[in-house]
Amino acid sequence: MNTVTYLQFFDGLAEKNQGKFLMERISSKICLPDPSGNISTYCCDFIMGEQRYSSQGNSRKEALKVLYRKLQRFGK
Repeated sequence: MNTVTYLQFFDGLAEKNQGKFLMERISSKICLPDPSGNISTYCCDFIMGEQRYSSQGNSRKEALKVLYRKLQRFGK
């Protein structure tokens, strides 16, 4: 899937489930590296009721792909 398809998927899923989908670019000045030392520049959050799924990546597509995989694992 391309970036636009991922964005449409999450927007539609959030609307259908009365949830929220957020994507933001993170300033490198406030980023903390993950345990392997990588610094991510994009963050995605998908919120449905009390459940929150988050992902990070160096590109919008990478962050969206990680979030998509997390949701697939939980059967959403």
